[in-house]
Amino acid sequence: MNRNIKKFMNISIWLTIILLFVRSLISVADIKSMWEAGQVFELLYNIVGFVGESIGATALIMAIFNKWAWKWRYIRKIHNMPVLSKKYSGSFTSDYEGKKQDGMIIIDQTFLTISIQIKTNESCSRSFTASFCDVYGMRYLIYTYQNDPRAEIQDRSPIHYGTAMLDVNNPELLEGNYFTGRKTKGSMRFIPA
Repeated sequence: MNRNIKKFMNISIWLTIILLFVRSLISVADIKSMWEAGQVFELLYNIVGFVGESIGATALIMAIFNKWAWKWRYIRKIHNMPVLSKKYSGSFTSDYEGKKQDGMIIIDQTFLTISIQIKTNESCSRSFTASFCDVYGMRYLIYTYQNDPRAEIQDRSPIHYGTAMLDVNNPELLEGNYFTGRKTKGSMRFIPA
């Protein structure tokens, strides 16, 4: 299981327990009076309601956390997850035809997911798997992708698949290498757009 999913699940479980405890404390007088009056069914009904309220509140809080709150400065210090820019511009250098090409990386990132799209004048690549990985104390974004060249150049550059590995230790500079199923390889260098 992905480390971020484990963190997310642990936070969700503990938050639900804390909210259930707080909700029970708010109604402790009602709980006590139902217990003393022998209203077991009503007491159980209320407790089930408290559980539902706690789960609902946790779901809302965690949805906000997953989409936005994990990027907030003070929360970032807790989870140590790279917060990447939405867009980067830069270039690729490929051993295929030995040329350098300009392009743009578009990153869609939540706490639980990340997807990468790369656009150039000739093609568009979309990731279908992506995750962060620690290698010898360095953090990398590793992803696999499908590259779809424009129709008019597919005779010399067919649709292909590849894998890329970008150093994300400095979110102001993404650098790395890629290789493809066409037995080509290259390097990339991008800065926030």
